[in-house]
Amino acid sequence: MSYRTRLEQDLHRWVASGLVPAESREAILASVGEERRLDAATTLGVVAAFLGGVAIIAFVAANWSEIPRIGRFMLILAAFLVAAGAAAWAAARGRPVLKNTLLSVAALIFAAAIGLTGQIFDIAGQPDASLRAAGVAAAVLALAGASPWPAAIALVLFGLGDIADQPGYAGRNWLPWIAPVGLVWALVWRSTPLAHVSGLALPLAALLLPPAEPGQTSERMLVYAVGFAALAAAARWLRGRAEFEGVGAVLYGWFTAAALAFLGAGVVIFGREALLHSLVWIAGSVAILALGRHDRHGLVSAAGLISLLAAGATLLFNLGVGLMTSAGIFGASAVAALAVAAALRGKRRA
Repeated sequence: MSYRTRLEQDLHRWVASGLVPAESREAILASVGEERRLDAATTLGVVAAFLGGVAIIAFVAANWSEIPRIGRFMLILAAFLVAAGAAAWAAARGRPVLKNTLLSVAALIFAAAIGLTGQIFDIAGQPDASLRAAGVAAAVLALAGASPWPAAIALVLFGLGDIADQPGYAGRNWLPWIAPVGLVWALVWRSTPLAHVSGLALPLAALLLPPAEPGQTSERMLVYAVGFAALAAAARWLRGRAEFEGVGAVLYGWFTAAALAFLGAGVVIFGREALLHSLVWIAGSVAILALGRHDRHGLVSAAGLISLLAAGATLLFNLGVGLMTSAGIFGASAVAALAVAAALRGKRRA
């Protein structure tokens, strides 16, 4: 639920109770403003633009052998320049959605250009270099156009480049350094799409960091869990501020999920001696589930529930409980939870 929606509901109640004059309602709502949302027509237009870019790439790829080498490069370059020029035209006329869409298409076309004409850049045998070069181009487009959508594409390309990196380049990953920059961009531009990508890129970047000491994997996972819990708390605070509500809500969800995932990974790696840690995992999952319900945040609630189920299963496994006994325990817990829910609902109705 957005801040404006909550405010509308509160104002309705306050006006009915006489706390706020009825004539002040519209002025209060106007001072808050309303975040622009894409309607169906605009969404279909964005999808059409992306499909058009993919069609251009597919056409060049399908006719790759029939087109002369210089013709291939010039065709891709022309498509890139048309998309970038059209994005500049849209920016000059104050059409941000069209600008973001066209710059994203230009970034995708440039990535395809590097992939299809890799021999020109002498990087045909290095997929990591191709992906990172495309990521740099997308980042430049994002900065040039102050556009968050190509920045999200850049993060994806950098992440794929790190994953595709060859074994001899361990420790030279880019994402651990680029992902925090993407997070800053998401906050500066108030971009929820970029916040989604950043929220996923930061945990991956943490995994790509080389360990400080070998053999400390479980402790490293627990340290990451604490770090992402702190980031989730900061995002939750941002969610309460009107100007950062959308971005804060997105980051709050992903950072919470990352914290629980790292906590669970640390517990699992500890093995059968991790009974205390499993109990901590269960307690943390219950707390997050309750917090998500309190904040009415679907992703946080879902992360808490999934983590709770995984923590319970891990605890039973560490205790050496058989599958049949585990099934009985989970079944009894489900029945008890349903009984409590029914009692609470009956009490609320009464």
